Amino acid sequence: MFRLEQLAYLVATAEKGSLNKAAKALYLSQPALSKQLALLEKQLGCRLFHRKRTGIELTEAGRYLYERASLILEQVEETVAGIKRFSEQQRLRIGALPSVANHYLPGRVASYTAGEAGKVALVVKDTSEELTALLEEGTVDAVLVQNRAGDAPFLTRPLLHESYLAVLPADHPLAEKEAVDFAAFCREPLLIHRDPCDIREDFRRQCRRLGVQAAHLLELDFNDSLLAYAAMGNGLTIVPEMAAASLGDKGLVVRPFCQPFGRTIALICHPGAVREAVRLCEAGTGESSSPRSAE
Repeated sequence: MFRLEQLAYLVATAEKGSLNKAAKALYLSQPALSKQLALLEKQLGCRLFHRKRTGIELTEAGRYLYERASLILEQVEETVAGIKRFSEQQRLRIGALPSVANHYLPGRVASYTAGEAGKVALVVKDTSEELTALLEEGTVDAVLVQNRAGDAPFLTRPLLHESYLAVLPADHPLAEKEAVDFAAFCREPLLIHRDPCDIREDFRRQCRRLGVQAAHLLELDFNDSLLAYAAMGNGLTIVPEMAAASLGDKGLVVRPFCQPFGRTIALICHPGAVREAVRLCEAGTGESSSPRSAE
């Protein structure tokens, strides 16, 4: 039997007249949307769309289903809005990586909850894979992860892209440079969290891209502070831009890399939580994301 999400996909596609436009409106990839529509046709045993160069058109069966689906979705929306009135407090369950939870979310959560009945339940996990698993099993409504996109029926919205920065003692020779050469950085003792670690994987990817290898790595657990160890002279490390903005130790400095690399933070959520999850991520900013919007 088809799902409500598939009806929503059909309605959006019919109204946009284009798979590409509908996919963008739904925050889905076009292949994922095409797959869901093809599955719906298979489940119903009839063709719903005519695919043309100029776009798509509904078949007779498609027009019938579109009219019925529009009514069904309208009734579902009215029902959900009505049932919310019986709840004195709404609760958005959201999962996030430690850096995002510590540096991106606090101000947004405060603005989102101020003067409203809505509340936020925050779950913090060390890796994007762990967070995605929580979303799939229904433990959370939305997650903030890096370098990932959700499969249907989950919706993905890129929020921001940020660079990784080198963190080093202020008296280190590399600190005299405006930007740090990545190969020279890798010749120094480096501090990094143990696997599995999303930032470590991005670091590995940059090493492969540039054909360099770290000479010496000191592995730390996630509950150990890389910055504290760096301040004690145990090595250099990298942090995402949002974490570097709140660097408090005057003995440490941050520098960009001559060969930049970074990460994209995305919101992945259940279709029913999109509105509230986006409201949370935009709360108190006046724009869609920070430090800078992902295109």
